[in-house]
Amino acid sequence: MKNASNEEIKSSYLRLKSCRKVADLCGMSAQSVHNRVVKMGINNSINVLTDEEKSRIKEFYASGFKTGDGKLKAFCESIGRTIPFVSRYAKTIGLSDLKRKIDDKLKHEMGISKKKWYQENEHPKGMKGKTHSKEMKASMSSRVKAYFKNLSPEQKALQYQKSIQTQRDKGGYNRPRGTWNSAWRIIGGKTKFFRSRWEANYARYLESLKLKGKILDWEHEPKTFWFLDILRGSRSYLPDFKVINLDGTHYWVEVKGWMDTRSKTKLKRFAKYYPDEKMEVVQGKWFKENSTRLMEQITDWELDFRRKKA
Repeated sequence: MKNASNEEIKSSYLRLKSCRKVADLCGMSAQSVHNRVVKMGINNSINVLTDEEKSRIKEFYASGFKTGDGKLKAFCESIGRTIPFVSRYAKTIGLSDLKRKIDDKLKHEMGISKKKWYQENEHPKGMKGKTHSKEMKASMSSRVKAYFKNLSPEQKALQYQKSIQTQRDKGGYNRPRGTWNSAWRIIGGKTKFFRSRWEANYARYLESLKLKGKILDWEHEPKTFWFLDILRGSRSYLPDFKVINLDGTHYWVEVKGWMDTRSKTKLKRFAKYYPDEKMEVVQGKWFKENSTRLMEQITDWELDFRRKKA
């Protein structure tokens, strides 16, 4: 083991910013290097994020990236931090996303690895190389059909509700879809997927009302409303915003760029099944009347480039 001096360890640590790398360079254990740098008091400044670094991390996570696409690694190298260090900070402030999309190349490699494992190992339930007989398949099919046939309309609606909620919990039906300028954004300390500039700007408007003390708080897509008596068509509705007033009461806001037939049906059924809930629909007219005034007050207001310039 090389007996490196404190000066050698100090200069190497300040340059490499890693106990492991210094340990490999000096022929020491990482723990020994860590103990030495702690005694010298030179590790504290390295392990504390600056305000600039925190801001850059928030901006990077808001920009969106896929697991395994290399963007996180490149970003960490650009600020001189390790991936675990940045990831831990992102997790503490709620930026981590367990449902983050996986890069296609990594997904392909994972698929190959999984197939190889199944080829080289026994099936967990002993079914490797086996298939159900035609008789068993027919029996299973008849039992499933009989089960659903005997369900009451209420049981069918409840089962449908549970299946949709399960898919949403797994990131299925509720997975963000690409629309006009849809992206992850951080607004008021909340990291959310907004499906349009209008939706994101309205969130900024609500945050400004909150900071001025005109509302208590706001939430983005916090609750799904179910229409249990409906057996086909639109059977649920997820409003864009919940606005909480100063007195604790609330109302809902739907931001619509285009009021199609499906949207109209959902709003009608919402009014029918939940008559005590108040709903406001915000469309293009509201943005046309208020955008010029609000962009002067809200610094990160996004311009709508679809509008014709005067």
